[in-house]
Amino acid sequence: MGASASKIKFRESLASLTDRDVSPSDTEFWDELWKIPSSSEEVFELLTPANARRLRDDRFENLATLFTQATAQLCQIVETPYTIYFDQALNCVRVLTRVVPFLLEKGD
Repeated sequence: MGASASKIKFRESLASLTDRDVSPSDTEFWDELWKIPSSSEEVFELLTPANARRLRDDRFENLATLFTQATAQLCQIVETPYTIYFDQALNCVRVLTRVVPFLLEKGD
């Protein structure tokens, strides 16, 4: 997947999170999200503060699922620490780094 194609796919996945309910059991969606090659710059560019707040305010269940799915993915990578999974771990950490401040910002 080229850089622009992965950027488009990541943007579409983020739009899905803010536009519709995404089930925690939708493993295809979540697995694909973590496998999209994304740099930290892309994550911060595409997951804007406005998008993070909209996700928190309008689709809190999706935000909670995003958090638990990323955490579960990281735990799985700790259990099976193969280098082929390290990029997925980086994507999880990058997304969490971006959304956690907005999760804590509200205070409730």
